[in-house]
Amino acid sequence: MPVDMCASSEKDLYAVLGASPSESTEQLKHHYQQLVLKCHPDRLNRDGSSEAEIGLQRFLEVDAAWKILSDENKRRDYDLQRRAHDLKQDWPVDSTVFLEDMTWNNDERLYTHCCRCGGVFCIDEETVQEETRGSASEEEEKTPGGSTGVIVCCDTCSLSVYVTWTNTETPQS
Repeated sequence: MPVDMCASSEKDLYAVLGASPSESTEQLKHHYQQLVLKCHPDRLNRDGSSEAEIGLQRFLEVDAAWKILSDENKRRDYDLQRRAHDLKQDWPVDSTVFLEDMTWNNDERLYTHCCRCGGVFCIDEETVQEETRGSASEEEEKTPGGSTGVIVCCDTCSLSVYVTWTNTETPQS
């Protein structure tokens, strides 16, 4: 079961590192190293002053952000949770759609579902496979055959749906 990284911290982990989500892991590492040099407890006075305590707190925050963003799987999960959180803030999820109820387009290799506005919700085969693999390889607490899902936005309006499937489902071939 993945840790809810958005709920566990109000702060944006990218902002903690002074970085943006589009930066590479190598660029994030550079930000991390620069911040660690500034706020590492060994560099601060150990006199118990509030400045030292603030520095230590900052160091722990930077280190925690790096531990998530430096790990490819944790970063992907964090980014997905961040996106889902953002979507819920701006566009509440209208409904849940089961992958098996979506229409498979073999030519384009994607699943589609019609929106009430006349637009389409689309999710490609690759996304389904990546999400299924990611969920299956997560911590051992994950139950076999558990469900996975992603939020998908309409290509025309601001509605979004949560598309879900069981980990045992396989995309169309």
